[in-house]
This record gives sequence, C-alpha cells and structure tokens, in this order.
Amino acid sequence: MISEKIERCSLEDALDFANGEVVIDGFMNRYDVSKEEAHAIFNETKKWLWLAAKASEEEKLSLSIDKPLLIIDEMWHNFILHTKQYQRYCMDKFKRFIHHEPTPSADKAKYQEALASNPSLEIQKWKEKYQKQLSYIYDNLGPETVIKWYEEIPTKYSPEYLESIKKRS
Repeated sequence: MISEKIERCSLEDALDFANGEVVIDGFMNRYDVSKEEAHAIFNETKKWLWLAAKASEEEKLSLSIDKPLLIIDEMWHNFILHTKQYQRYCMDKFKRFIHHEPTPSADKAKYQEALASNPSLEIQKWKEKYQKQLSYIYDNLGPETVIKWYEEIPTKYSPEYLESIKKRS
C-alpha cells in the first residue's frame, strides 16, 4: 500500500493569511486589545496551528493548549467563529481541517481521580508530556517561541487579566 504524503506549508506560508482582518476585528470586539496586540496574538495562533498540523502529520504527539497559552486558545476560538475564513485557511495551508478538541469533562474527572489516588505517578506522566511538548515547540519553532509562549504571554495575559479585558455585551 502506498501512503499519500500531505505536503504541509512552510511556517512562513502559514503566517501569511490575506483575510486576517475580519478575525482581528472579531477578536478586538471580544477583548479590549490594540490592533497591534491582536495581530501579534493571531500570528502566534497561526504558529500554533502550523505546529499542531505538523505534530499530527508526523504522529509525534498530540499538542495541548495549556494554561500559559490561554490567549492563543481564545484567538483560536475567535478564528473558528469566522468559519469561512477558518475553513479556507485550514484547507489552503494544511489541506485539511484542524479541529479544536477540548478535553471532555469526563477525562478531566478521571485525571483528578487518578491524581488523588496516585499523585506522584500522575505528576510524572504530566511532566513527561509537558517536556515532550516543550521540546517539540523548541525543535520546530525555536527558543524564542518557547520563551514567548511560556514566559511572556502568560505573564501579560493571565486568566485574571483576560477576564478583565473581556468586553461585556
């Protein structure tokens, strides 16, 4: 059997998206951020999508949006709301749809149970998964992105800060 190899776009191509203004405007309607901030967050989200597509294609690991990356997750949600743009972006860049798959509540409950019954084992498993993800980000996007995603972004966009800048409708 011959397996078909999907030709993934380059990171530079993934960052190039002509219809981004509607996504940026949508994000600015939900959050009190400047246009410059929204563009920067959108670029980091496109980097995340490129990396997630790459990891999935290589079957290396399943990346997780963890707490430091909440602002990227919020922009991803916003992008998905613009379904035509999101679908076009995914199909043009990755030749497939990149699904957003939140952890089901039942899985979270199972993890909490396991953590309660054997904390050291569960913490060790979490550390190994986290280390693999950080290494994958480092290897594919460089140390600057690891620092940006896990030091700069969570410092600026903490969950409390995100809540404070969310616009009420």
